[in-house]
Amino acid sequence: MDVTARSPHQAELAAYLDTLVEQCCTRPGWWVVDEGSRAALWSLPGVEVPSHVVLIETDWSDAALVAGRALMARVHELASELGADELGHTIDSPPVPSQYQEHPAARVALLEATGYELLRDGLRWELASPRAETQDGPLSFRTIAEVGEEAFVDAIAATFAGTPDAELTREVEERGARGAARGYLDDMRSLEHRPEWFELGYDGDDLTGVIMGARNPTSAVIAYVGVVPEHRGRGLAAPLVRRGTQRLAAAGATEIRGDCDRDNVAMVKTFERAGYSHFARRRSYRHGLRRA
Repeated sequence: MDVTARSPHQAELAAYLDTLVEQCCTRPGWWVVDEGSRAALWSLPGVEVPSHVVLIETDWSDAALVAGRALMARVHELASELGADELGHTIDSPPVPSQYQEHPAARVALLEATGYELLRDGLRWELASPRAETQDGPLSFRTIAEVGEEAFVDAIAATFAGTPDAELTREVEERGARGAARGYLDDMRSLEHRPEWFELGYDGDDLTGVIMGARNPTSAVIAYVGVVPEHRGRGLAAPLVRRGTQRLAAAGATEIRGDCDRDNVAMVKTFERAGYSHFARRRSYRHGLRRA
């Protein structure tokens, strides 16, 4: 698949596609290529049904986006044939690894024209050269192996209550808090991870929150951090993030990323306090597929 002949990041995009194939996030039968337009379907590693479309390229200079619309129609048809009920896509601006999405305004226009709705307007964060040493703090921690899977799911569900995150709110509305929590945990476990990266934080015997670290196909990530409602406003999200950072750094991560909703002021401050820098805006979209 010629990722894009127009981009100055051709080599990086080709390497990213190779990584997706190696990690079973995509495969040749999931690619759509047509007269200079191209895209690939994506899933979490090894999952047999695609959940997202990535590496979208077309003629962005065409205000009507004729080729792009035709491309997306074929992508949606293929995704439906493969069993998908919906597709997601994220746009990062300014263009950053791994997709280097130039022409963000045209990309947004294409998604809106082909039936996608905005789920979250978010911010991306990164920390270079994280330190692995353990830092003392107000919380103690127990891993998922110590508390058990069901208790861990219950804890995630508790942190979903009253969340300002638009995407999580939608998941809870559609699946219920526990169903959304179970799905979230399953998704995170499909990524590279270790049991000690999934932990609950406690103040004495009181549950305060959840921290989950993982590795996606391109980087180590703070996959989720949440504080239960009764302990919000105490600044406890920052020690959770620091704990997740320390766990990933101890496992060899040299750069760690995370993201949050732009309107989640508490999490914006949390990433800043934990030493992370904002490097991009990420808009997450979803399109429901009508299957015959």
